[in-house]
Amino acid sequence: MYNLPEISESVEELDQLVRKEKDAQIQRRFHMLLLLRSGEATSRSAVARQLGVHRHTVADWLALYEEGGLEKIQEVGEPGPDPGQKSIPDQAMEALNERLAEPGGFTSYKEIQQWLDEEHGVELCYSTVHGIVRYDLGAKPKTPRPSHPKKNSRPK
Repeated sequence: MYNLPEISESVEELDQLVRKEKDAQIQRRFHMLLLLRSGEATSRSAVARQLGVHRHTVADWLALYEEGGLEKIQEVGEPGPDPGQKSIPDQAMEALNERLAEPGGFTSYKEIQQWLDEEHGVELCYSTVHGIVRYDLGAKPKTPRPSHPKKNSRPK
């Protein structure tokens, strides 16, 4: 069972913080403290329901509060991984770009996936290979379309 931390700020102080805060993420965190301090909510789940967040999110905020008080609870990180593709090492990416630029290139994304694994030891799922090649590199595997056998024969 998770114990709720002791909130040292008064209800009035927390109410002022909630009212003055312009950043919605931080305001919600202050509101969490206010709900707990005022007794409107007595558990993580109750706070989560009132604020429309998951109870684990409330637990994370409370851990921040325990770690560093109001200062720490105001630190909001950027979501998700750093921008930029990091699935393929730079050296393999250069080789892939060179190979895609060749006239023969690749005939399919599956072939690219196998080539990356065999030549560079990079194992990626098909959708990752497709996303990097098609959208990040702006390339497409070239496969000639089948041609009808009579297409080039001219009547005499």
